Amino acid sequence: MFTKSTSSKSVTSQTSVYDYHSTMTPDIDDDGVPDSCLSFTIRSTWGHFKRVGRSVTKQTYRIPPRTTVAGLLAAIAGSDRDSYYEVFQDDNSAIAITALSDLRTLNIPTTGVGTDPKQDVTQTSGHWRSYQLTYQDTTKDRQLHSYEVLADPAYRIDVAVEDSSFYTSLRDHLDDGTSVYPPSLGKSEYLASIEDVSIDSTPTRDPNNDTIDSVVPVSLSDTIPQPGVSYGVERSPAVMEADSGGRRTTRFDDYVFTNRSDERVKVADGTDITPVQIGNRTVVFR
Repeated sequence: MFTKSTSSKSVTSQTSVYDYHSTMTPDIDDDGVPDSCLSFTIRSTWGHFKRVGRSVTKQTYRIPPRTTVAGLLAAIAGSDRDSYYEVFQDDNSAIAITALSDLRTLNIPTTGVGTDPKQDVTQTSGHWRSYQLTYQDTTKDRQLHSYEVLADPAYRIDVAVEDSSFYTSLRDHLDDGTSVYPPSLGKSEYLASIEDVSIDSTPTRDPNNDTIDSVVPVSLSDTIPQPGVSYGVERSPAVMEADSGGRRTTRFDDYVFTNRSDERVKVADGTDITPVQIGNRTVVFR
């Protein structure tokens, strides 16, 4: 689901300049800062980004991993599975994520079908001209799992990629309010809406700003404690590559964020980040 606002261009020369810049592919410098980017807000009633290494306990990341955002963008653009990993490598893409809602979770008990190969199966009836199908007996051996889910999550995504074909497709879908596959926040049933789309955001360097709105890719030791402000720390997949088995993670990111949307992360002097200003937000790309 997409909602967006647009403004009309009354002067022909302004329209030409706007069209020219909006069709240019972003260029990302050595500090990972793009000269332009796409920006949008995504929100849903629920969200779940399964933590790596958890099987029985279905815990969620508070911030969608960079790889999850890449998959979301690929779904909007209509890329095939395992086909888009090269678009989101370290040196040709930049993503900033800002939480716009308080990060709160609930535990929801869910009954699922077991995966034990020894559990009961049943067969369809058949005769000598037909096949018999063997399938799991789903009337028993159900398993109860507790899913940790995010309640009313909303994020502001700023993204730039240097792949011109992917960028053009993504930009056009965002601008038109369409998607090839429905966007969701983690699980496919947690359908999301996309709104407040900007296809010509211009990041402006702000090196003296030490208070960041977005997720900050630093360790907790690089932050400055603030009275009444609670920091969260996570480590999640950031970059993937295709292999014979499908895909594998080649980079993990550590990052710091605040649990409330009206609070920001304050970083220490000398921290190796490049803050930029986009509108009224200060973000860090990674």
